[in-house]
Parts: sequence; structure tokens; C-alpha cells
Amino acid sequence: MEDTINDLRRRIKYKIAYLTESQKVIANYILENPQKFVLCSVRSLEDELKISKSTIVRSAQALGYKGIYELKSVLLKGIQNNFGPIPRYKTFLSESHEKLNFIKLVADETVNNINNTLQLIDNVQYKKSIDLLKHANHVYTIGVGISSYLAEIATYLFARVSINSNFMTHGALTFSEQIINISKDDVIFAFSFPPYSKETIEAAHYAKEKGIKVISVTDKATSKIIQYSDVFLQVSVESITISNSIMSVLVLLYSIITQIADELKDKTLKTIEAIEHVRKEHA
Repeated sequence: MEDTINDLRRRIKYKIAYLTESQKVIANYILENPQKFVLCSVRSLEDELKISKSTIVRSAQALGYKGIYELKSVLLKGIQNNFGPIPRYKTFLSESHEKLNFIKLVADETVNNINNTLQLIDNVQYKKSIDLLKHANHVYTIGVGISSYLAEIATYLFARVSINSNFMTHGALTFSEQIINISKDDVIFAFSFPPYSKETIEAAHYAKEKGIKVISVTDKATSKIIQYSDVFLQVSVESITISNSIMSVLVLLYSIITQIADELKDKTLKTIEAIEHVRKEHA
């Protein structure tokens, strides 16, 4: 959100000499009340500021936007990026979306997340994660909320490419309590997205104190879990829905297991043959 407001400030500073007094009032209102501006209707702005709809539209255009709705859309994205999934969704639902094609909206959002993730992934960090996973005695996956499902999927996929892996449940024992008996030859593979789970971060902290390697998958380079991680993989999970998008995370997971399978061909093939045997003989 701060980057969005800063960009708007720069625009206003550059355009200020060309704005009318009414347009200056609107620009100042947006800077002081960005969330309110995004959520209220043009009619409400007219009533509150005593400025006509046409002047409000022209103000957005004077600042370099196509119109009021493009300006609100830019600010809305800034707000969504700053909030957790539930506040983001509440903000989205407060707007009118009668003409939106939701299939296209979510599909475009998914493609953007995947493309952004390709830019965010650090190849050095990615290679380190592959090496840690290949040489780990055991990999333990953790996460809370939708991240718990990602952790379970990760364990399923790791097992398919000959990586000994277990999914840590978040139940009677905390993650930290389950880590007590883990050795330094093991690896914690943690998922941490807004709203960031305190339990997951504390588990990574405790693992680091014990000298256990931690790989974290998160959305920001400033995420707290990173300070307790030996390797971190950054992905884009922006979403207008009530949950963070998991599509880019799945792309990352599938790329990891595909590379591990390629580098550990013999072990992976033996695992696949064992799975086929079990399915054939004991299904």
C-alpha cells in the first residue's frame, strides 16, 4: 500500500501546477483517506466533497489514469497486498462487480502470480533447497490453515521421488514439541503466508536453535520466518478470494520434485516400481 501511495504522491507533485482547486481537494482527500476512497461510491464522494462526478473523473485523468475506476483499482491492489486474505476479501466484496468475468479474473490472477513467482525465485536459494532436500535424512513439512494442505501435498510429492517425508499435524502437540526429537540431519520444510502463523514461525525459530535446517516458502522477503530459515523461496500468492492463491506454490513444488526426480533417477524409479507393486498386490 505504501508504494502505491508514494507513486500517487509523485504523480500529484508532478501534476500539481496543472490541477484546478477542486482537483487538488480530491487529490488531497485520496492521499489522506485511500481506503475510504476505494470503498465509497462516486455518489458518496460527490455528497461529501460537494464536487461533481465529472470533476472527480477528470481529476483521475489529470493524474494520469484512464478514469476513476482505474485509480480505484490501483489503490485497491495496494490495499489487498497489505492485508491478510480475509480483510482483502472483505474489501473486494464491498465493491460492485456486476460486469466482472470471474473465471477470467481468477485465471488472469493465477497467471500473474506464476509469472511474478518466476521473477521472485532466487536461483541460488532454489538450488540450495534442492541440495538440502536430496541429502536430508528426513523432511518434515509444516503449515497452518491452507498452508497445512500445502504441507501435506509436499509430503505426498516428496515421497514419490524417494524423499523420506512426514507431514506434521497441528494438533495435540505443537510443531515445536514435535521437533524435539528431530535430528540435525533432518530438514523442516515450512509454508508461511498471511496471516502468518505464530506456531510455524516459532517452530522455525526452535529448529534453528537446534541446528536443524529450515526451508521456508513465503510471499515476502520481509517475512519473519526468513530470519530463522537457511533457505527461503519467495512466491506470489495474491488473491481476491478469501484465501491466498496456492497455484504458484504448486508450480514451485512440482518444479522441485521434477528436478529431484531427474537428479535421483535410480532411487525415484525404484520408488515408483514399489508403489506400482503395492497398488497391484494390495489394492
